[in-house]
Amino acid sequence: MGSLRYSRGRLALIAVALTSLAVFTAVCWSDLADMWAQLSDRLSGEQWILLGVAALVQLAGHLLRAARTKVVIDKVRIGSLAGQFRHLSIGYLFNLVYPLRVGEVVRSYLIAKTLRISFLYTLLAVVLERLIDIVLVSGAFLVFLAVVGGPVSGVVPITAAVALVVSLVAIAAFVALVRENRLLLRLAWRVTSWFNGDLENRARFKLWSVIFGFQRFLRDRRLLARYGVLALASWLCYAAAAVMVAATVIPEMTDRDGSVAAAAPSVAVSSGVGNSAPGRYLADIGGFLADSTDLTPTDVATLAAAIWLVTNLPVLLVAVVAVFVNWARRISDPVAEAEPAPSDRYVNKLRREEDISASMTHFLDTYFRRQHLSQVMHRLEVDGNVSLVRFFKGGSNAVTLLATNGSGELFVKKMVPLEHAHRLKNQHTWLAERVDHEQLVTVLRERTAVDHYSIDLEYRPSSVPMFEYVHENSLAESEAKIAELWEYMYDRVYSIEPPAYRPDVRDDYVAERFVLRVRAAARSHPALAEALKGDRIVVNGHEMDNFDRVLDRIQRAPGAWDDLAVFQPSSHIHGDLTVDNILVDLPGRDVLVIDPSDDNQLRGPVIDFARQMQSLAYGYEFLNEDEEPVLLSEQDGVPEITYRDARSARYAELADFVTTEIMPRRLLPAEQRAVLFHVGLFYGRMLTHRVAINSGTVLKYYGVCIQALNRFVEQYDLPAHGQADETLGAEPRQTPGAEPRQTLGAEPRHEEVLTR
Repeated sequence: MGSLRYSRGRLALIAVALTSLAVFTAVCWSDLADMWAQLSDRLSGEQWILLGVAALVQLAGHLLRAARTKVVIDKVRIGSLAGQFRHLSIGYLFNLVYPLRVGEVVRSYLIAKTLRISFLYTLLAVVLERLIDIVLVSGAFLVFLAVVGGPVSGVVPITAAVALVVSLVAIAAFVALVRENRLLLRLAWRVTSWFNGDLENRARFKLWSVIFGFQRFLRDRRLLARYGVLALASWLCYAAAAVMVAATVIPEMTDRDGSVAAAAPSVAVSSGVGNSAPGRYLADIGGFLADSTDLTPTDVATLAAAIWLVTNLPVLLVAVVAVFVNWARRISDPVAEAEPAPSDRYVNKLRREEDISASMTHFLDTYFRRQHLSQVMHRLEVDGNVSLVRFFKGGSNAVTLLATNGSGELFVKKMVPLEHAHRLKNQHTWLAERVDHEQLVTVLRERTAVDHYSIDLEYRPSSVPMFEYVHENSLAESEAKIAELWEYMYDRVYSIEPPAYRPDVRDDYVAERFVLRVRAAARSHPALAEALKGDRIVVNGHEMDNFDRVLDRIQRAPGAWDDLAVFQPSSHIHGDLTVDNILVDLPGRDVLVIDPSDDNQLRGPVIDFARQMQSLAYGYEFLNEDEEPVLLSEQDGVPEITYRDARSARYAELADFVTTEIMPRRLLPAEQRAVLFHVGLFYGRMLTHRVAINSGTVLKYYGVCIQALNRFVEQYDLPAHGQADETLGAEPRQTPGAEPRQTLGAEPRHEEVLTR
């Protein structure tokens, strides 16, 4: 049959439990001997049998208590009732030996370790169970004293009243946390922020998983009813055992004295948080019986001893056996568990096969700060509709996350508040119209709820971000992927119209998407408001024109303002071709494009090029990942912004490739010069969102915005800034048979050329 084998942890438990019990027996030997002498002298064989029956009833109450705990734990992972009973009995052993109910912690640890679930959730389930017990027992005890009679002053009733109040307050605080009280969540966010990054994330994950777990439990009325029935049934067993003990030991008691004697065990529960050492236990119960009944001192001592014996000895014997049989397995019969599917570990966040907290960092931060979409995602998780796998930072009003629905399907979910639903709806429509494009992610479904709109997109686990691809492969391979992307855009997406001169579109676009948003962000971000002051600003050691002055300079520079109104319109563009939104599907190394955002007033390929240069020329992805503080200071009245500019050398090489190889073949010279302005505009228009999601990055984004605007206008400080070479043909320069070049001069000349 094989020999029994225990792990080091099991051996340590056996050693600690038996050693502690031996020390306890040695220390309390005189009290135990006195109790035994008292009982052996007074009780007959028939009475011992009746006490044995009472002990079985008491154990039945413990079994029901274990079933009660199992109701809460099974919501996470189903275990056996025998296992719960073993853990309960071992916990009672440690409660007997040590003060402060240490056994409840031991019991919680054993349950969590055995089932591989959250220890904090298990511990709070046990603590909540005990708090409810204290409320029931202390409340019943105080009512009993008021109705039946007994001491109206003294340690016992006062302590019971204090225990009742403290327990009610603790339960109320716990309920407030589970109900996501704003103050408590904010407090939790603030306190956990004192830790280092790893501890902060782990603490928030554990606390969130408790909220998540108990919300799921409290939503199930059948489980709540079962929990309540088992709680009452267990206490009925305890009460029945107490009545049997009182009736067995002193059968000639009056009804009143019998009732008081039956209530005596509740004194041990309501009179403190100490251990059940015989001396204290007998003193508490003996004092209560002496003050409340007409029993003789001998009867009181015998009854107290019998109560202690029935309450503690049976469960103690079970615990000694459980210490040995719990977790034991035979060498010839190893337990093998199936490896969970990759998505399974995310379905129930209370399981602990592995640490998944690192994939939820941003979600946890925004959840405890009560951001709307994180609260929506939490509710979907509680409802069981969606299980979060990874939460991505976003650059717009949407949040993007990798999720599973419990059936093994992984998909990407994007959500926005209802007031911004039209933008995500446009993305859904854009993708649905191009469902046959292999280079585009496939849209699966959409959903409109009372407080959000969402779409689900396919997830290709074989794909990698373009960011990783270009930094892990050669420059030639990276350039080939960039070129492949633009070939796709021009072949399958764009429908290029003749070049247009649209100053009305430019004015509306710059005012609404740029200037007004920078001003709005400054109103809610004092540091940005300070940075906007003055005509000059220093960014990373370079002094340049500040926002108002550089905009005025752009409008006055010959040709600069006009160039922004010249573009090749297209009825369809992507709108957000940052490197973040490009993937490479590794099996075929095909480019995969995600997250279109075709909602600009100015619609043409120049917008997509500017979005890509937002990444390559100014390191958009690096800026988002960098968490170093941004410094704002002042020198002689000039604001100064200092931040870490971590753009990689590969980005710089690709920026040069796109600027010198791709854009000249695709864009008009005016559009090529305008790209830098649009880059600055994009960084500026995101400031309102950065204020909401990560205010620490606002000044960094503003600094990039100012640099791009200054670089744009500096092009026009060069002699003739290349205007003599500017063309405004019907097609880009690379197109065979293009019309002869036209010179782009002042505004009337634009109109003349474009209406010719």
